[in-house]
Amino acid sequence: GTSSAGMSIGYAKELARILSFFGFFQIHSNADLMMHAEVVHTFVRKTAHFTEYAVLGFFTYKAVSCDVKDRKKAVLIAQLISTGYASTDEIHQLFVPGREGKVFDVMIDSCGAFCGIMVSMITKGQRFEHLYCI
Repeated sequence: GTSSAGMSIGYAKELARILSFFGFFQIHSNADLMMHAEVVHTFVRKTAHFTEYAVLGFFTYKAVSCDVKDRKKAVLIAQLISTGYASTDEIHQLFVPGREGKVFDVMIDSCGAFCGIMVSMITKGQRFEHLYCI
């Protein structure tokens, strides 16, 4: 956890410098750089959480909807599975040195899953169902 955060903050500094070049940030000191790098770091990590769970929600809905034909029920089951997984992931992080479990991350993950479920539901087409329903 600690070495991962150390590596990614280095990338965040570089990204903050690039964003500064394009006028998103003004960096006058190392303290400014660190402050903006933390913002970039947080944004990138939270966006990654959201995106990962959007993919999970997308495929979970596809799998659930093979057996559950009621769309509302399939959405609810897929959301519960995704949110349950997000919750257990955060609980697991409580036991990993250098990591911490956060309710806020479960909320971000759940929102990502919901968006993935909505995209999956909208794109559900009979011509592709044979690819994922047995």
